[in-house]
Amino acid sequence: MFNKTFKVVLRTLHKGQTEEFAYVYEGKSLLIGRATQHSKADFKLYNDFVSREHCRIYLLEGKLFIEDLASKHGTSVNQMRLVPGQPCAIEPGDAIALINGLIEFMISIDNDLTRDFTPVNPDMHRTVTINEHLQTVTINEEAPIKMPTKEFICFKLLHENLDNLISKEMIVQHVWPERNGDPEQIVSAEEIASLLYRVRKRINGHFAIKAVIQKGYYMESILSINLSDL
Repeated sequence: MFNKTFKVVLRTLHKGQTEEFAYVYEGKSLLIGRATQHSKADFKLYNDFVSREHCRIYLLEGKLFIEDLASKHGTSVNQMRLVPGQPCAIEPGDAIALINGLIEFMISIDNDLTRDFTPVNPDMHRTVTINEHLQTVTINEEAPIKMPTKEFICFKLLHENLDNLISKEMIVQHVWPERNGDPEQIVSAEEIASLLYRVRKRINGHFAIKAVIQKGYYMESILSINLSDL
């Protein structure tokens, strides 16, 4: 039985964009393609040079493969261009590039999607004090971090659900309640990304906010590590 799980991470990030990644495991392939209204891609890319069905990554009998799906601008692995329709074996550490390196992915391995976290050192427990009235966050008795309303609400939501996935819909409901249900005031992905970028800048060095493709976001403590690494 093969229980390997691989993590595909988008390395080409723009300002305000959080880290995006997706998982591939036995029985679950990953279709990478251009984001369109009727896109079937699992990993959607907002780039006109990406084909609708650009390439596919899948696991077969414990081995990871990538296949270019006759894309117009090609797919490369470690700077070697793939032959369309011909599977290529890949492994953790390999660099995948689309459109002559314009978009890059990195492969890593993750054998346990259910992660257990523990502080690196017992003396490094982080204390967080949230002041609702002042809209401040105090971490480890350092100077309070003052946040505008929407950033404060977003941080509070993610921190209360530390290490747990929060959907984009939930973020919108909490942060933009005045726009809920209004088809003329839909909160865009760019607005959410911009908000998370500002929150990340304020808590830099204490917490990380990461994205899971088509699912949402989660916050984790930077001082936390995977128990499997101990």
